[in-house]
Amino acid sequence: MTKQYTAIIDVDTLIIHAALAGQETSVLVTHKATGWQKTFKNKTLFHGHHLKREGGWLAQVNKDKIEKGLDPVAPDDFTIEPVVTKIEDQHTDDGNVITAETVVKGRFKNKIEAITCQDWCKDFKICFGTGKNFRYDIAQTQSYKENRPEKPLLYDAVKEYMLWKYKDKMLIVDGVETDEIVTQEIWKAWIKSGRDFDKLDVVSCHIDKDISQFPCLWYNFDKPENGLTQITPLQAVKNLAVQHLKGDTIDSVPGLPELPVEMFKKYGIRKPGKPGLGEKTARNLIDPCETPKEVFERVVEAYKGYYGEERIQFVSFRGETSDRDWLDHLNEQFRLLRMRTDVNKDVGHVVDFLKAMEIEV
Repeated sequence: MTKQYTAIIDVDTLIIHAALAGQETSVLVTHKATGWQKTFKNKTLFHGHHLKREGGWLAQVNKDKIEKGLDPVAPDDFTIEPVVTKIEDQHTDDGNVITAETVVKGRFKNKIEAITCQDWCKDFKICFGTGKNFRYDIAQTQSYKENRPEKPLLYDAVKEYMLWKYKDKMLIVDGVETDEIVTQEIWKAWIKSGRDFDKLDVVSCHIDKDISQFPCLWYNFDKPENGLTQITPLQAVKNLAVQHLKGDTIDSVPGLPELPVEMFKKYGIRKPGKPGLGEKTARNLIDPCETPKEVFERVVEAYKGYYGEERIQFVSFRGETSDRDWLDHLNEQFRLLRMRTDVNKDVGHVVDFLKAMEIEV
C-alpha cells in the first residue's frame, strides 16, 4: 500500500496559470508618423526575430516597397503596445455559454485535483498569503519584486472561486508570502518527524525555488512524472546558498554581482563568457561542498572578496545613503531570500544564521 501524506500546496502559481487560460495577448502596432495601426498576435509576426527584426509582416511590406522603388520602413518607425483581452464566450451545441470565468474556474479545479488525485494524497491544505510583507521595506539595493508582471485579468475571479470552493482547506495569513506559509507547515512536519523522511506525513507541492531551501518531500506539480523527491538538509542549504550568489530575478533580489576572480582559479571553476553570476557558476562553486558549514563559508568568501571588509558609502534605490561592508550586503540578501519557519517571528540576522553553523564573522 502506498504511504499516505497530506499535500501542502503553494497555490500562487496555480492561480496565475489558471487565470491566464481566460485571456489572450496580442500587440498593437502604430506607425509613429501617420498613426496607422494594425494588431498582430505577437511581435514575431510583425517583425520576425526579436533581435534581428528583419522578418515577419514588415519584411514583406518592405519587399513590396523596394520593388516599387519606395524607401523601406524600419521597426523603430513603429510603437508596439501589448493588448490583453478576455477570451470570447464559447457556445455549446445544446445552447449553453462557456464564459472566460467558467474556463478559469474549471482550469483551477483541475489543477488542484491533479494534485489531490495522486495515490499518495490522503488530504490537502492550500496555503495563501495576502497583503504586503516586510521584504518591501528591507530591500535597499533594488525595489523588491519590481519586475513582476501585472496579474491576469481574471486573477480575482479565480481567487474568489478558490476561497469559496476550498474554504475548509485554506491556510490564509495576511502580510505573509504564500511560500512562507508552506515553509512553516513543512518545517513543523520535519521537526515532528524527528528529521526522518520515513516518518514525514506531509508533501510540499510547489515549483517555487524559495521553498526548496528547507528539507522536505517535494512534489513538483509542473513535473508530475518526477513523483516524490527528497530535498535533503544539505541540498536545501545548497539551494539557499545558490540564491545568495545568483540572486532571484523573479523577486528582483540581485544576489552577488560577480564572483571574485581569484575564486575561479581556487575552486577550479570555468569563468563564464559573459558578466554576472549565473546558476551554473553558483552551482559549480557550491555543489562540491560536503557540509552546510562549507557551503556558507564559500558564500561568505565570495561576498568578502567582492565587497571587501572596509565600509564604503552605499546609496539605496530610494536615494538613502549609508556605510556598508560585505556583511551588510549579505544580510540584506539573507533577509530577502530566507523563508521563515514561523511567520510570526522575524527572519533574523545572517550573523545568527552563520553562528548556528559555527561560522564566525
